[in-house]
Amino acid sequence: MNRNICKKSILKTVANIAIFATLFYTSCDDNGVKVITPEVRTFTDRRDGKTYKEVTIGEQRWMAENLRYEADGSQCYDITWTPYDDPAQHCETYGRLYDWNTAMNGELSSTAVPSGVEGVCPVGWHIPSDAEWVILIDYVGVNAGTKLKSRDFRGDFEVKNPNGTDKYRFSALDGPWASRWWSSTEVKEKAGNWYVSRESVGVTHYPLDKHAFFLSVRCVHD
Repeated sequence: MNRNICKKSILKTVANIAIFATLFYTSCDDNGVKVITPEVRTFTDRRDGKTYKEVTIGEQRWMAENLRYEADGSQCYDITWTPYDDPAQHCETYGRLYDWNTAMNGELSSTAVPSGVEGVCPVGWHIPSDAEWVILIDYVGVNAGTKLKSRDFRGDFEVKNPNGTDKYRFSALDGPWASRWWSSTEVKEKAGNWYVSRESVGVTHYPLDKHAFFLSVRCVHD
């Protein structure tokens, strides 16, 4: 669908007042393809009462923010850029960080769809496998990283990368390690790490040492 067709589709929606509500969620992405922006809902983690945003992207239900569950061995960002730095506040803003074993809660690697690894996720949710990340990225399409970044995620203008557009309300955050997430899949004694960055418009897969790194977690509904 080209840009003109997409624009005409939106104007047609405006003309039909009976379906005006659809307009609020309708936009065109950078390829001129009509995108229905997901509705953001919430759910509560019964373990600690924390509430999270969630969105449906294609046939998957993703958390729309990073997990904040205080599992043993997890930690907050310790950013020492200023003397007034507050790691506890970083946990609220960016979520907690987990090494892979903590994120997996002792469960084995999985390549399945769904992974079947609840890990540190709330009941009814699980750690996504590499294959589930691929499903998300394929659905979002070209420049998936840009579309999954929050609108506060600044681009790298030296390489002409745009700011985040948050087309799918995934709302990846522009913070240290906040936009790097574990998968449930081991890769040659390392673990899958998917991330978006200022330097790229895509989503990158780069396995990391599962003991040495602490990353964020995004869960997918079972």
